[in-house]
Amino acid sequence: MKTKYFTKIMILALMVSIFSCDTDDQAEVLNDANTAGALVSVSATPNSSILGQPEPGVDLDDALVEITNAYLNMTVSSVNGSMDNISKIQIVKSYNGGEEAVAGESTTLPFNLEIDNLTDLLSGTGVVEDDLRIGGVLLLRTKVFTTDGNVYYYSTGMGNYSMVVNCSSNLAGLYYNPAVPAACNADNLATVTEVSPGRYFVSSMSDYNFVPDICIGFYMIDVCGVLTYDGGDLEDNGYSGAPGHGIVNADGSFTFTAYLDAASYEGTSTYVPVP
Repeated sequence: MKTKYFTKIMILALMVSIFSCDTDDQAEVLNDANTAGALVSVSATPNSSILGQPEPGVDLDDALVEITNAYLNMTVSSVNGSMDNISKIQIVKSYNGGEEAVAGESTTLPFNLEIDNLTDLLSGTGVVEDDLRIGGVLLLRTKVFTTDGNVYYYSTGMGNYSMVVNCSSNLAGLYYNPAVPAACNADNLATVTEVSPGRYFVSSMSDYNFVPDICIGFYMIDVCGVLTYDGGDLEDNGYSGAPGHGIVNADGSFTFTAYLDAASYEGTSTYVPVP
């Protein structure tokens, strides 16, 4: 198989950017890792999810969802710096970019937030259960208040956790795909890791890899068997893989169409689970 290579461009400090809130609610990207005094990471337990069954016979965009699981156990931890110049940390929430509400706050790290019911998850967002639709996103963001009166949001990769309203999904595992570059895996294998319910990281896209021998991984979201590209190594290095998409097949495999705009590439391949 002919392997296609793509030069990697490094973007420094991508994961340590934070956003400053000014008076008109516009966000300014700051590349100074020390601005807020501490850098954080966010994690959540595997059962942190909003899962349900859509109304049968109705298009997913319109179908009411009977929620079967609504639970969040999320922890914000410090990975660098100190809390000396921080007055408090907040976790704020919003549904599909709507009204923002405070889910919890703390003056110390690590900060654990546990919510075990849908009413409390949605409280303050202006949304109730009947408003939820498959594919909707309850976004949790980490907000920092400094002792000098400034307020910042941590960057998406550092301080966010997304809860996608979804059907149950189980795609994690090892897959064979002949289009996976041999430079990434001599046996054309790719690993799919669930990073949050319904959201996965695929270790290699089809056909292309960075040089020298660096796989191009990507995120995808499974919404009741329909797969949507959700960024990854291309975007982290200044390229775009949108609008990748795919579908989960009846035999447990999944077929995905990958894009690489800078190379005018579009390729469809199937990832087959390895027993």
